[in-house]
Amino acid sequence: MNSEEFSMAAKTRCAMPSSKSTALAGLIAFLVIVASGCGGSYDETIAGVAVPVPKGMTRSSEKPAEISLLGFGAGQASFQGTMETDKIVDFYKKEMPARGWQANMNLRSGGAMLAYSKEGKTLLIGVGKQDGKTILSLTVAGTAR
Repeated sequence: MNSEEFSMAAKTRCAMPSSKSTALAGLIAFLVIVASGCGGSYDETIAGVAVPVPKGMTRSSEKPAEISLLGFGAGQASFQGTMETDKIVDFYKKEMPARGWQANMNLRSGGAMLAYSKEGKTLLIGVGKQDGKTILSLTVAGTAR
């Protein structure tokens, strides 16, 4: 084998991933997802709107509030957990646009306040800390269906 053939063989060998490197890349991707706290979500219906909630957050014992008056509807639900504020914000920044919601506000100062709109509805997302727990408040308002 001359030097040109050797160089071509070396390039080909480097360009083709081995099964070990593919398995390692898959394992790293899995660990990054698990470590980032993106363990999925579930939907809660608030004022007739399906809103995603990170699995690390559970509905608080407070009863959700909803109102519908003269074509205007609104609802609010609270959740608590141990997720970090940044992970919740990242979750909503990815999840809401994927569901067709448009970002309107992103305010960060200790906690966070996000706002999204879609089809005449506005979703306000508030995240903060209270008594060592993370509190998530979801408020939906807009024209009733």
